[in-house]
Amino acid sequence: MPADPLAAFTEFKGAPAPTAQVVPVSGNPDFDRALQIRTTASPSSTGLDGEYQMTLGAPTGAAVNANDAMVATFWARSITPVDDSSHASFVVERDGTTFRKSANAALRFGSAWQKFTFPFRMAEGYAPGEAHVNFWLGYGAQTFQIAGLSVLDYGSGDPAGWPRATYAGRESDAAWRAAAAQRIDQYRKGDLKVNVVDAAGKPVSGASVKVEMQKQAFDFGTAVDPATMNQNTSDGQMYRQKVQDDFNEVSFGTNLQWNHWANATEKNNVTLPAMKAIRGQGKAYTRGAHLMWGSFSNGNIPPDIVALKGDPAALGQAVDSHITDEVSNLAGSVDGWNVVNEPYSEHDVTDVLGTGRTSHWFDVARLADRKADLVLNDYDLIEDNGWNTRHQNFDYNLIQKVKSDGAPIGGIGFQSHFSGLQLTPPDDLLKLFDKFGALGLPMAVTEFDVATPDEQLQADYTRDFLTLAYSVPQITGVGTWGIWEKNIWNPQVALFRADWSAKPNGQAWEDLVRNQWWTDASATTDADGSSTTRGFLGDYTVTVTANGATEKVHVSMPGNTGKTVTVVADGTSSDDTDLLGNGGAEQGPNGWYGFAPSTVKADTANPHTGDTAIRSVGRTAEWQGPAEGVQVASGQTYTSDAYVKLPSGASTVAKLQLKLTYTDGTSLTVPLAQGTVSTTGWTHVQSPTPVRVTAAKAVDHAEWWVSTSSGTADLLVDDASLRNGA
Repeated sequence: MPADPLAAFTEFKGAPAPTAQVVPVSGNPDFDRALQIRTTASPSSTGLDGEYQMTLGAPTGAAVNANDAMVATFWARSITPVDDSSHASFVVERDGTTFRKSANAALRFGSAWQKFTFPFRMAEGYAPGEAHVNFWLGYGAQTFQIAGLSVLDYGSGDPAGWPRATYAGRESDAAWRAAAAQRIDQYRKGDLKVNVVDAAGKPVSGASVKVEMQKQAFDFGTAVDPATMNQNTSDGQMYRQKVQDDFNEVSFGTNLQWNHWANATEKNNVTLPAMKAIRGQGKAYTRGAHLMWGSFSNGNIPPDIVALKGDPAALGQAVDSHITDEVSNLAGSVDGWNVVNEPYSEHDVTDVLGTGRTSHWFDVARLADRKADLVLNDYDLIEDNGWNTRHQNFDYNLIQKVKSDGAPIGGIGFQSHFSGLQLTPPDDLLKLFDKFGALGLPMAVTEFDVATPDEQLQADYTRDFLTLAYSVPQITGVGTWGIWEKNIWNPQVALFRADWSAKPNGQAWEDLVRNQWWTDASATTDADGSSTTRGFLGDYTVTVTANGATEKVHVSMPGNTGKTVTVVADGTSSDDTDLLGNGGAEQGPNGWYGFAPSTVKADTANPHTGDTAIRSVGRTAEWQGPAEGVQVASGQTYTSDAYVKLPSGASTVAKLQLKLTYTDGTSLTVPLAQGTVSTTGWTHVQSPTPVRVTAAKAVDHAEWWVSTSSGTADLLVDDASLRNGA
């Protein structure tokens, strides 16, 4: 900075422009002058561009080299308002052209002097004046003071005395850890009880029981690069193996964006083959990103569509057609969509069509796929100490509006790209998740990474962020935005180096996901023929050895109310698999759907067990759900059961059925079980004997569903299963 840093702030931008003057201050031994800055109005844009519509800047006074160790220090206090609600951003960036940033930090402060210290590295080398120190001021009318400002160059490498960034709550004995551990035990674990009986139904004591986890219920994900996934090389093989070993969710980060989807060669030769391979692994939740990323300038929207910005009707129709085309073509292959991405900063399309169009896009996506999760995704909702309240409030209000419009929004995506400059403390993360949790939607972390050259800081925050997020019951998963240094948007944030060795943050990820939050256990049944394992929620293989035979049961424990499974040790070995992904309904309506015009929703007032049942509403004919898509094979036998109840109306017969839809569009219905149900209690409807499925033609897809007579009231279903084998 120049010799008098405060006097150097002479570059004003905005309408109306901010004003600034150097004023005397007292009461602080570190300084006696301050730069008093005043803004009198809010910016015209409610988006990110509004933040930098009003700025106050100063040129740097000396040359600096790329990667030099820098420290910015200053004090700030609010004059008006006087509470903890003054906001600004501190930015060190190239002056013009690319505006490449070396530091970008959110500021929040009150009436007491608050000291800010930001250690950072210069992104580029600059001659004097080529870089600027700016304060972004587009946060509404306010007056505040800056004092004691300096930006010091410590030189290259890791010079002595250069402060290291850290975060509150990093300590091993931080109080938040015990509370998070308690929530993890409460919300992410359940009791898996195994009852072993003989062919006569009598308990078998002393049976060997092995419980082996196959997949976690919580989604641990990453964005993948299809081109690398498809490579027949050692790197391609290692890439596929790491995705298989460490993740049960994948996101196609760029290849499903509009401009890439419109490229038929890329779609058919790269994207779809990789998607087929991922789905073939049989255990990955697939997220599509992004259907509407509304910038005309970032290259996401094809040029011929950008050219329609002067014709709102044509532009609106083009967006609708794109959403319908992509979602309908990938229905059944993509489990969840980021329908809208970054609406705060990328609002060119809604500037033309109106913000109300956001709700419409969710409606269009739902018409194209009745089952996929539909999410609004954005950044800076929890990053930067959680101080970006303008951004947070914009998205919070937008989500409220989408919900009030009746649009089928099914979740909130938090990108979570963290800078080592400002790592949000775990205690504050919890408050932010609670704030957005009040909207009543599932939440997911979609693009988590930590940008810092300090690998130990990166690893510690990865560990602590994952732990805090895993402890929040409304969060369904945490995904990264890539894993490998040679193929990621920022090599610094990767989990694995170019040679595939795990960085410290990769080691932290693997230790939690593959060790600490994974359950494998062995036990012996007691005198009652039972054993209980306290395990993390997910899918398990239970192996029982008794009476000279081995019985295998594949069971899902999706909810913290646990799961009880009865294994018949009849001397005959068998392998039994539950094919319903959410038969216990503890994940709400996820995976369930209704045949139009019926719909399904969670019912927390009348569960059979656990916290949730599935309620089917709006039925007008027997074939109208509730249903789940399943995979079955011709020639295999199946048994099914479910607990069914009528909320109102007369007793009727409920049926459990399979519907096989052939590739030629015709279908076959296979009855599995039936029983009389009423309003007086839950009825256990179950197959009396195994039912063999025989398909006469090639099967396109199969569906399991519950039905009753035409004209009956809403229907409740819980604790359902469809199993292969006797």
